[in-house]
Amino acid sequence: MAGGMMQAARIECEKAEDRDTLVVILARNGYSVRQVKEKPNPKGTRYAYFVEYWKGGVAREQ
Repeated sequence: MAGGMMQAARIECEKAEDRDTLVVILARNGYSVRQVKEKPNPKGTRYAYFVEYWKGGVAREQ
């Protein structure tokens, strides 16, 4: 990939404890990770929670 940028993969995960566990597992295996929350519907009140991960470099926004 040009400039060391990589596309981040996502895992949807509702429970905070499960997201934390995923972050630890991925980070210990050499991945860069971050937790993201988004509103699937701009008028809604619910959020969708994700763990994004990528190997090395800087992740490119989707």
